[in-house]
Amino acid sequence: MDTNTKKNLVWAIRIIVAAVFVLSAVGKLSIDSLLDKPAFALFNFERNFLVNGIGFSYDMAKIFSRLLIGLEFSLAILMLLPFFLKKIVFPATITLLGVFSIHLLIQTIGGDSSNCGCFGELIPMIPSQALIKNLITIGLLILPLTLLKEGLIDKKKFSPLIYINVVIWILMFVLLPQGQSIAAVTVDADIEVGVSVDSGYSGYFEDINKGGKLLCFFSPTCEHCQEVGKTLTELISKNPDFPEVRILFMDEAGDGSPQDIKTYFEIIGTDYPYKVLSTDEYLPVFWERNNFPGVKYLYNGEEIIFFSGTKEQKFDYEVLFDKEKLLEEIKKEY
Repeated sequence: MDTNTKKNLVWAIRIIVAAVFVLSAVGKLSIDSLLDKPAFALFNFERNFLVNGIGFSYDMAKIFSRLLIGLEFSLAILMLLPFFLKKIVFPATITLLGVFSIHLLIQTIGGDSSNCGCFGELIPMIPSQALIKNLITIGLLILPLTLLKEGLIDKKKFSPLIYINVVIWILMFVLLPQGQSIAAVTVDADIEVGVSVDSGYSGYFEDINKGGKLLCFFSPTCEHCQEVGKTLTELISKNPDFPEVRILFMDEAGDGSPQDIKTYFEIIGTDYPYKVLSTDEYLPVFWERNNFPGVKYLYNGEEIIFFSGTKEQKFDYEVLFDKEKLLEEIKKEY
């Protein structure tokens, strides 16, 4: 194999690996919400894969996610530049993939078949599939260091490595602000069942502990939340004694989401009293262990039933939203 052929093969490998890292970084960003909702861009990845999956605290997850995605973007760029490829860029990339491969191997041996989060929600991948992907990538990266080393052009200039990493990491924290710490949120989402209890939500709605109330946890742009909202509006029109509805919206846009909320009420056909919480505030109140849409039926502050998710979403939660089951609970005497 001549030198030109080796150079072409090395370039092909570098482009493929760079593309994999860009795809991995973009997948973790929930890219559909990145451009107009930067506060919400990383929330899914942090919650689903770092907090619930690995066990990070949310404050640590916010830092780690930005550092990881920044590193992926950096490696993708450095993979296409000719600086310290043999001694730093390729070995660092192989080491990173190796560390994650060990974690994936442990998950695979443990029988985990959930989405590992390597590409976020963009390309769902179970740990065994991600492990194979990592091993193939490592194999490709070893070739330019061994069989194809004559085709790898390497320049010893250290400053681009520092500048690129520093600039990208700064951009990650500037373009994706962390928001307030959840430590500042004092509302207790774990409510003990009892009679005439304080539900913990009176700080949002003064009358929430009086009589029957439906407390809804919605994201204004969530289609399933919109469908549940329509269902509740329909049930109210047919049942005069239906409980009053109160909504806690998550602020996806990071600015109070006034337009998204206005559109939401237009879609469901009516308005309800509501409050807006930042993504950080929402985590301990609802979203840390549940998924949208959430509907909680309270009577005198006591939690009667709590729906999380819908059948259409195929979530594995204990109680998915069911209007017949809701009506059944409402008709009972408490």
